[in-house]
Amino acid sequence: MEINSLFNSAATGSKQPVSNPKTQLGKEDFLKLLTVQLRYQDPMNPLENTEFIAQMSQFSSLEQLQNMNQTLGQNLESENRLHTAYKNNIATSLIGKNVEIPTGEIEYDGKAPAILSYRLGAGTHRASAQILDARGQLVRSLVLDSSSSHGSMSWDGKSQADTEVPAGAYRVIVQAEGVDGEPVSGQALKSVRVQAVRNLGGEARIWADDREISLSDLSGVTEGSR
Repeated sequence: MEINSLFNSAATGSKQPVSNPKTQLGKEDFLKLLTVQLRYQDPMNPLENTEFIAQMSQFSSLEQLQNMNQTLGQNLESENRLHTAYKNNIATSLIGKNVEIPTGEIEYDGKAPAILSYRLGAGTHRASAQILDARGQLVRSLVLDSSSSHGSMSWDGKSQADTEVPAGAYRVIVQAEGVDGEPVSGQALKSVRVQAVRNLGGEARIWADDREISLSDLSGVTEGSR
């Protein structure tokens, strides 16, 4: 009697449908079915050695696959824990240091030039920083050095008409494009000091610039960090 036929026949030979059959067999189910098959095999037509060996081989393969799947799951869980611990350790080491984060503003105090840092995507051919006032009108357009993915430049507080602008916060948009004029990613950056690191849900979160920041928001650690 084949193992598959056991789902449709009971030991007495009556054919009754099996209720709620499993969609997948585990190694315990496979072994139980094989035991039942051996118990109720036809004495006049016993299970042949080759067939028995083949089914035992299937059982062995099933057991190995399940053990392998369990081992892979344990390894993945361990890797995730190690990755989280690594990130938390990095975050803790940043307390008191200056880091760069994306920004949409540039501050001009009316005296010293404002320093603008930026990050450009791969393949940038041309880039500029558009400085806008509170109404969204263009104040100044600055050409950025596109030869490096990271850079900085200063804004002297002058408008396009070379007039002095009032002190305050201005919007800044970094625009970048490739050789063929296709858009490339670009971000304005500012340096902030990491004030604290807090654990939320098992993951370290950075507190800087009076707000919560994730590690993925950081562009780098700037000079002057202790």
